[in-house]
Amino acid sequence: MRKTLMWVLAAGCCVGSYATDARVVSMGRHDAFFMDEVSIFRNPANISIYPNMVYGSIGVYKPNDSLDNVGTGSAIDKYNRDPIDPFWGAIISYSLEHGTDGGNQYPMLSFGAIVNRRDEMLDYISKGTDKFIGTEKDKVVEPVGKVDLLLGYVLKNGGMIGGGVYGALQNDKRNNVLNKSALYKGNLGLNWPIAKTMDLEISVGMGMMTLIADTNGVRPDTLAKNNYFGRVEGRLFSALSSLNGDFVPHVRLDVLELSRFKVTKVDLAAGIGLNLNFDKGFFWSGLEFLYGQKDSANYSAKEYVGGRISFGIERNIWTDWLVIRAGGQKSIVYMKENSNSRYIENASADQSDHDMLGIGFGINIDNRLRIDFVAAEDIAFTFTNLFSAPQHHLFNRVSATYSF
Repeated sequence: MRKTLMWVLAAGCCVGSYATDARVVSMGRHDAFFMDEVSIFRNPANISIYPNMVYGSIGVYKPNDSLDNVGTGSAIDKYNRDPIDPFWGAIISYSLEHGTDGGNQYPMLSFGAIVNRRDEMLDYISKGTDKFIGTEKDKVVEPVGKVDLLLGYVLKNGGMIGGGVYGALQNDKRNNVLNKSALYKGNLGLNWPIAKTMDLEISVGMGMMTLIADTNGVRPDTLAKNNYFGRVEGRLFSALSSLNGDFVPHVRLDVLELSRFKVTKVDLAAGIGLNLNFDKGFFWSGLEFLYGQKDSANYSAKEYVGGRISFGIERNIWTDWLVIRAGGQKSIVYMKENSNSRYIENASADQSDHDMLGIGFGINIDNRLRIDFVAAEDIAFTFTNLFSAPQHHLFNRVSATYSF
């Protein structure tokens, strides 16, 4: 268990890296310094930026050595294996301004619902993740439901406010023995124009998680019971007209409490970034300071400090509807535990959403239909999959939006 908790802390090196949208994953791994629809799950006020939109993903393809036969006879073993964790939903908006001849639809009310989205906090109560608080021997029931409900409102001055809730739950009771996994969270946020060329975003989120699992083969053990977690995030978009872009300071603080292990974990990311629009393209880059600590009554305390540099770029090629993307991040932190210390960096290539580089493609039809693909990082070496035996996959994530 000591090793598990060490990795839970090490995962804090990637604070702020969570993303589910293919555009974000292929273009720098996170969206701290530019606007994307994935931000609605942290700041529900932003759903008003994407009114009347359908949003979804067919899931994530994760390689599995036990299922992906690439040896002798692999061409004979061709079969379909669906990606995991697909989700879909929609945002519906209604203008409360009856006279919209002048083009002003504010005030406006928006409601959003997304089903089956896997929230990043589920990693703490799900086996097979680097943040799981149990062991691989534990028998865990997977939560069902996984529903986001979002509400947003835009005032006449363009100020946006919003709130959202998320829930996932499973109670498995057999022969008076209960196994349970549950996650509940809520977010409040605003996106407010504080000057003609400045917009301030602030969001606050809190939640609880519970995990009761069979850890010894005799009876369930409570690994987490109403353990709390919270997040505070803010960023400022300051327009730079001379560069046709924005200067973006950003800060995010995450707190997690694990009562069974008497652990309190804190992660901080703060930095500055720049995003630029150029002819048929977009570029962003950011530099962040990272700090985290874990205090525990049962285990030695840990602390890390370091930084992260990130970038992303996209550009139309050949035609206006085809987009190519690339991006990456590099983080290095110095970790101390009592008299021991070492440097830790994010993985260079582990097929996760948090490794160093990503590439992808997109289809954009009149800014209404967007289909985004995250390419397998070895696609340049395995492109003959289209004409010969399968080596695994060409893409590992696909998401889409349609505005109506």
